[in-house]
Parts: sequence; C-alpha cells; structure tokens
Amino acid sequence: MHAPGRPPSVLLALVLLGIPVALAACSSSTTSAPTTTAATGTSPTTGGSSGSPSGGSTDKAFSCALVPASDVNAALGTSVGAPQTESVGTVTTCTYSSTNPIQTVIIRVDTGSSAATFAAEKAQSVAQGQSPSTVPGVGDDAYSLSISGGGFTTNTFAVRKGSTDAQVNSPATPAQTQAYATQLVAKV
Repeated sequence: MHAPGRPPSVLLALVLLGIPVALAACSSSTTSAPTTTAATGTSPTTGGSSGSPSGGSTDKAFSCALVPASDVNAALGTSVGAPQTESVGTVTTCTYSSTNPIQTVIIRVDTGSSAATFAAEKAQSVAQGQSPSTVPGVGDDAYSLSISGGGFTTNTFAVRKGSTDAQVNSPATPAQTQAYATQLVAKV
C-alpha cells in the first residue's frame, strides 16, 4: 500500500533516506571513546579538550587555546582556521585546516611522554617506510621527516624535552616547522 498521489518508488526513497537519519539519532552515546586523528588529518576528531582526569595525574594538560590559528599562520605561513581538538590522556591533538588553499597543520603534544615513548614513535615512522632524521642539540631528543605525494609535501618535526613532546606536521618549510615545534615544547 502507498500514499495517495505518490508513486511507490518515491515513498520507498523517503523511507530509505529516513532510516539512516533515525539510526544516527538513536546511536549517540555519552560513553563512546574519542576518535583518533590520523597524521593526514582526514579522520574526524572530537570537539572538546579534556586533558588529564581531575585529581589523578600530576601531568600538566595542554590546550589548543595556547596555539590559536593566528599564531600557527604567522609561524608557518599558512592560512588555516580554528583547530579541531582531541584529547586522550596526556595527548592533545590540534588539527587546523583550510580549503583554499588546501592546507592542514597538525600539532600533537604529549605531556606524559618518556624517552621510550618518543623512540617508539620514531620507530613507528620507520616501520611505515618514512626516513626520520635525528636532529642533535634540540631538546632531549628530536627528529624531522618529510613526506611528499599527490602534489603536497608535509614536513614533520618532533621534539621531546623532559616529559613533554611536541610534534608539528605542516606544509611549511622544514626550518619553519622545526622552529615552531621547538617553541611549542618550551611553552608547555
């Protein structure tokens, strides 16, 4: 049976279009875990930043408010907008994007890092076929790498100082990326 004046195919299309909307409305949950942000910046991120659970850790939390888009743009020569923020434990990721020109800057700060964690992150880059270069004399440990593809180049600089590591992925020059990451690790 179908509604008078509507062909069955139109009614079927309306029902099929309404099912995903209804399911999405029913599927929200306040207990879901935050999503993770890939290095490419293409995965969704959560909207808030939470830092460490209250009363638990003595690690200081990092906030994307410390690195507004205006500062990122001035330091890196980009034209990105306000960041999307994701915080999981001691790690905060700020993803800044623009569409004209297409640019993404990802800043990742871990305030509970260690030499072993930093070394594991560097080793993961090697395992993914990247070639990080150790940069002596910056922080307690540092490395840089560049990835090119599809007409874009992303430069990464990661630096650890004490229990804080900062990583900046950007389309800026390697020198600009290194200077900004070094500046960030000193801010935290």
